[in-house]
Amino acid sequence: MKQPPPQVFGPTINRLADVMAHSTRYACHGVPRLAEDAGIHRTTLSRVMSGRMNPSARLVGRITTALEKALGRKLDPRELFAENALFPTPYVCDVVGCQGCLPEASTDEFGDLKASYQDVRPGEWITSRYPKGFALEKGAM
Repeated sequence: MKQPPPQVFGPTINRLADVMAHSTRYACHGVPRLAEDAGIHRTTLSRVMSGRMNPSARLVGRITTALEKALGRKLDPRELFAENALFPTPYVCDVVGCQGCLPEASTDEFGDLKASYQDVRPGEWITSRYPKGFALEKGAM
């Protein structure tokens, strides 16, 4: 069976940093701590988080298990990594059990709300990079 060309698939978007920010363990010094807990190298985790590397199923499993332990709840790996950021549960706060917040990235250095967050209510953001979703912001789909 022939594989479709790679451009058929949308980019894999992750919201690891957003889930980590909801954890007391990973909110500060998160990358080295999560890497250690997952038993992976911090450079590997950084590459995955930045989108420079697509993770293997085994790597996704290790990251998910570490985040589950820190959050004290089960996570579906599809809530962490999704094509075109089409996550099963749209809002990250719902995934982690948050009552509703806005990420630190929603404000500028003066504490003013950034333009990309003007129409976003607390608890109703998909990722800090794409608060309204990748498909809407990039015209994908």
